[in-house]
This record gives sequence, C-alpha cells and structure tokens, in this order.
Amino acid sequence: MKNVAIIAPSGYIENPEKLNAAQNFLKRFNISAKIFPSCYENFRGMAGNDEIRLNDIHNAYLDKDIDTIICARGGYGTIRLLDKIDYSIIKNNPKKLVGSSDITALLISIYKKTGQINYHAKMALNGISEMNESEFLNYREQIENNIYNRPAIDASGVLWGGNLATIVSLFGAPYEGYIPNEDIILFIEDINEPDYKIDRMLTQILRNIPLKEKIKGVIFGEFIGAGEYLNDILKEFSAILNVPYAFDPLITHGKANTVVPFGMKI
Repeated sequence: MKNVAIIAPSGYIENPEKLNAAQNFLKRFNISAKIFPSCYENFRGMAGNDEIRLNDIHNAYLDKDIDTIICARGGYGTIRLLDKIDYSIIKNNPKKLVGSSDITALLISIYKKTGQINYHAKMALNGISEMNESEFLNYREQIENNIYNRPAIDASGVLWGGNLATIVSLFGAPYEGYIPNEDIILFIEDINEPDYKIDRMLTQILRNIPLKEKIKGVIFGEFIGAGEYLNDILKEFSAILNVPYAFDPLITHGKANTVVPFGMKI
C-alpha cells in the first residue's frame, strides 16, 4: 500500500475535512492518498450523480500509480452503478479495493466479474481518519497479506458476504450478475434492523436456491440494534441450511470492523 485512491461510490461526505485528516495520516506512513472528485459532491444524498461516481471508479483503476482503492463511506448509491461499470477495466488493472456496508454490492459484483480478492474492512471517513498507529499497521498488514483472524468453523469455501440488507438488494438482478461460482462461507452483518427484518432477509436467502446451494458455512457478524430473538433467528437459519456456523463480532458496522478478504478461500 503505497499509492491510495479514495473514492465515494455511495453516500455523500458531510465532512470532507475528515478525508483530509485521513490523507494526512497516511502520509505518516509514506503513503500517498489521492481524493477523487466524488468525495466533494452531493446529489440526492449520494456522492455526486452516477456519472461522477462511475468515472471515479474507472479512473482509479486506470491510474497506473494507484495500488489500493479505499472507499470513503457506505450509505446508498453503489447498486445504481453495477450495470454501468466497465469490468474489463477492473480486470485488466487489478488493485486492492477496500469497503463495507453499501460497498458490499461492489465487492460482490467485482468478484463475480473478475475473480479478484478485495477487502470488507474499515473505510476512509470513519475508519482511517480515526485510527491510531498500531491499528493502521495491523489494518495494512491484513490487507497486504490477505489475513483474516477467523473463528473456528468446520467448513471450506471462499469468503463471500458483507452487509445483509445490501446482499438481498441484489436479488432482483439476473443470477449471473452476483451468484458466486464456488462454494462459499457466507459472512453477514447489519445495523439498525429489527428482528423481523433480519428474519425476512435470511428467508430471502433461503428462497434464493442458486445462492443457498453455494453456502457451506456461515460466519455471523454483529447485528447492531437487533432485538431479543436475534440468536434464535441466526441459529434457525444455519439449521435450515444444515451447515456449520460461527460468530465474529468484529465483522460489524461498529468501530471494531475487521478486515475480511472477500473471495479468499478458507
């Protein structure tokens, strides 16, 4: 990680000075960070219109100096870009992409179209801008070396998943746009979703037979703000799948969000 692009495919940045703080923080590690135009735009709550955000994705991959692309934040907007992206640009200019929350949609689509491993992890706005030195060194090492300190789970497959609500938002698209080719270890998390909505979304996965058949294990992250029935709902889901499961509260919308190499086989 020497030359970083910071892009905003999703929500707009209310406080861009925090991105400047992240940029200055990275300089302490001799990392150059380029903040792309979408980070300064606002269009209906997204970081600029689709064209601006799409151009930033393409231009970040086309920039020969950039080795790592870190998304600024989640929110909403990534799904609007998925059918407009030129995936040949990404396939021919591989880089490490880092993001979570709404960026889950981009991680899923890029993996499906290119097979590239990317990273479900802290982003620039409320991640890097708030890290201390030891936190960042660990973050960088995990990204550079595909490290995930995973819980014990008696299953094998590629790590695939992210934000639950974002995953199920893809289900209206043709299967070939997002269903993985390999068996997967599904990892999921969410925030501010009541139990009945979590139950509904997990049921949507169970009814999505092409995806369901790929799941060989589940890692449950943190479901911030869920209710009293959460554990019962999660255990019932894994029982219906008849696959092993484990818990990793560090897969989260919270500040402790760990690095998960999306697409790495375990």
